[in-house]
Amino acid sequence: MSSHHIKEVPMSNRLIRLLLITLLSTWMASAAAQSWPSRPITLVAPSSPGSTPDTVARILAQKLGEQLGQPVVVQNRAGASGNIGSELVANAPPDGYTLLLGSITNTVNPHMTKGLRFTLDDLAPVSSVAAAPDILTVNPAVPVSNVQELIGWLRSKPGTAVAIPGFGSTPHLSAVILQSMTGIKLNIVPYSGGGAVLQGLLGNQVPGAFVTSLAVIPQLRANQLRGLGVPSAKRLASMPELPTLAEQGLPGFDVVAWFGVFAPAKTPKAIIDRLSDETRKALASAEVRKRLNDLGADSLGSSPEDFGTFVKAEYSRWGKVVTENGIKAE
Repeated sequence: MSSHHIKEVPMSNRLIRLLLITLLSTWMASAAAQSWPSRPITLVAPSSPGSTPDTVARILAQKLGEQLGQPVVVQNRAGASGNIGSELVANAPPDGYTLLLGSITNTVNPHMTKGLRFTLDDLAPVSSVAAAPDILTVNPAVPVSNVQELIGWLRSKPGTAVAIPGFGSTPHLSAVILQSMTGIKLNIVPYSGGGAVLQGLLGNQVPGAFVTSLAVIPQLRANQLRGLGVPSAKRLASMPELPTLAEQGLPGFDVVAWFGVFAPAKTPKAIIDRLSDETRKALASAEVRKRLNDLGADSLGSSPEDFGTFVKAEYSRWGKVVTENGIKAE
């Protein structure tokens, strides 16, 4: 027998304590997820009532509430291009009771807004929800019927106002890209939200704007406004007669508004996974798909991992666009 005896080193009390704490926190997280939700959930829509994020949030909240057996209450926290509502959720307790209907603006704003008091890492991706392209829309008083005519008209009137619902929104990005692709000069005017942009268009205070399909389709169908095209890569299923901007001489033009559910970072994985499953189930239901499609939006749904990968790619893509075009939240 070897003279080198291997002594058993007793586990230190500190290690035992650490193991117990880990086991206890794992058990508590699992128990919390099993009992979740035991009270109403708040879904923050970081925009004004009647806006696209608000509409999408309410369609989802109603179905989620039915499935979870607890009310999902939509709370509007508009302002600062969605940053106020997003910050609220980023700083909320990570217990699954305060959620964000986030959007593409969450991947754009960090690149162009100084002094944000939260980062994208403070929000945990749960699931994608819907995608809705904007529609390039003009007041009927504007004497154009397609995108090339509009570009010609705008060339003759440099500094023409175009309304946007906020900095970093898809209408803002589309307006900037339109300027850089055509060399026209626009006066980009931020309004207080999508509803206000629509009123400005209807009242002819601004001649044109990119407006989310969810908000503008009823006015287009009633001939109160005129749609010239969509900035997405493919045509809109609910209005297939509208050609894309790429089809009208602006190749590669592709901007689509997307929406998704986020929770505060550090929310237990079991709750995130359950929430993602329930969100995908809601989005797969015939009634939710129909309600979104009628408004011009495609119903999505993804795992937290897939949504997280998508969000990172969008963050990188829009960072380049913001830098190249010198976009700032003025």
